[in-house]
Amino acid sequence: MVLLASGCATRQLKNFKEAAAENNWQEIAAAEVDCKADDESCNQLHLLKGDACYRLAKQNTDSVKNYQCTAEQLEQGIHLTADWTAAEAVVGKRAQYFENWCESLRLLRSEQTSTAAATPYNQKLHSCAQEFLQAPGDLKPAATFFLYNAELAAIRFQINDTGSCQALKQLQQNESQAATQAAQSRYADYHRRLLNDIAGIKASLPGCP
Repeated sequence: MVLLASGCATRQLKNFKEAAAENNWQEIAAAEVDCKADDESCNQLHLLKGDACYRLAKQNTDSVKNYQCTAEQLEQGIHLTADWTAAEAVVGKRAQYFENWCESLRLLRSEQTSTAAATPYNQKLHSCAQEFLQAPGDLKPAATFFLYNAELAAIRFQINDTGSCQALKQLQQNESQAATQAAQSRYADYHRRLLNDIAGIKASLPGCP
């Protein structure tokens, strides 16, 4: 089955669903989403393509390219979705899309070779996490991890011996609370490592108790 842009969002959505049912993630990822922003199915097309790209990235299939696809498609799909009750019945839970969007941005940031290149991804990650926190669902430990991970990276990108110390102290306090709340979640280890990273960077600054 070849998923060509059909000129009809409804038909393409049907094709995407059929491909997803057969685990044909590469075909969905290779298709150009063919819709206008106000088309009824446009948000679902972007979400489904983003999901397909994420699955391929996790399989180490052109990871950077597919994480980029994930980040772009999920951002569009999430922002185009006004009625999540209707969307979730077709494409799944909102919180999972937020988690995958933020995770893709975090991993793309880590692929950059300079602070200048990494900063835009970090800024997008911070925005993603802030939106994630406002979304209903049971993945708040994921949202707080991405938020404080982005804040730590922002401090590291512009670290100095004065302002950075105070920022790290505040971040350590916030992350400590988040780690406690995440203790029974699958993000417990992520928060533990993040706390250790904050403590290590703080300890490396002269005169920063």
